[in-house]
Amino acid sequence: MSWHADRDFTVTISGGSVAGLCNAITLRKLGATVRVHERVPGPMMARGAGIVVQNELMGLLEQNGAGPLPFTSCRGRRYLNSDGGDGVLQEMPQEFTSWEAIQAALRAGVPNECYRAGSEVVTVSQTGSRVSATLGDGSVAESDLFVAADGSGSAIRRKMIPDVEARYAGYVAWRGTLDESNVPSDLLAFFDDRFTFSEARNGGHMLAYFIPGSDGAVAAGSRRLNWVWYVHVDPTELTNVLTDKNGIRHRSSLPRGTTPERIIADLKARALRNIHPKMAALVSETRDPFLQTILDVTVPKTLFGRVLLTGDAAFVVRPHTAGGTAKAAYEASVLARALKSARANVDVALQSTERLQLEYGNALYQYGLALGNRWSRERSTD
Repeated sequence: MSWHADRDFTVTISGGSVAGLCNAITLRKLGATVRVHERVPGPMMARGAGIVVQNELMGLLEQNGAGPLPFTSCRGRRYLNSDGGDGVLQEMPQEFTSWEAIQAALRAGVPNECYRAGSEVVTVSQTGSRVSATLGDGSVAESDLFVAADGSGSAIRRKMIPDVEARYAGYVAWRGTLDESNVPSDLLAFFDDRFTFSEARNGGHMLAYFIPGSDGAVAAGSRRLNWVWYVHVDPTELTNVLTDKNGIRHRSSLPRGTTPERIIADLKARALRNIHPKMAALVSETRDPFLQTILDVTVPKTLFGRVLLTGDAAFVVRPHTAGGTAKAAYEASVLARALKSARANVDVALQSTERLQLEYGNALYQYGLALGNRWSRERSTD
């Protein structure tokens, strides 16, 4: 039975990744009838990215009976000197996970009958308090609420706010992971039980930490060592770095396994010149580094009648805020609480949700901007 006073409350969600699943879990717990439509027909592609565990996500999982979420942990942070010194060690416990682990934990919390893979939302229209979503197969899904969680390139956002575009921040994130069994013993000892940071000599910033293995294993020997290096790339060079080994130009990222060998060789050479030797060794040991351009997306509103933007479909925040996944979980929890409090007054609940989304999203954007201005500046010519 729904919490809604009159009848079952129905929700259509576009997007079956983290934000969409967070909303599916919280709204189902509330009593809503939920259907998730994900355009990818099979399992979601593993992104291989490490993520710092945040309270918002853990709270959502625990409060809604989802999970468990596998994670690794460390006892301290190490701040390396750019001149090669081992720097300062600070006691500061931290927990880490991966995109795959989060996706798996959330997906396990949504029954198969509520999740439709290979189903793309093409258009949405509204009549009164009802939303009609036309799907790729021509069928129409009607509901009381439509949640657009279709990612940073959101088609729904483009339809609702066509003048909002992603803005390139001036730098990219090179990423890589190493299976623990393949990490040389000296590097394993150096990085184990540490969240390691280092400034690059030419500007930029690099960090490294252990995450669960590809199967979620967290025992020593089964983990992966994850690294991220933020590097300035001039806008005129984006076509070069976003063109894969098959000559295909990607929009904003190079997936794992597609980076041309010449780009990898250049990256490893730059690492030797510009970053701490231990960090450079991680880059050198990585066979298939992959790339993500750093983008900003901010929106003036998230609510359009009974259509609500959420997750990266609303604000895209920079990864070094460690806030993207936390924001998705926060927004899903806020929406569920607002609906529960307002009961039959859905529109009041949605307006309250939008207000909190805008406050949270803009605060994270400003935080990411401040970090990026500090970390992406060039100290010398590379």
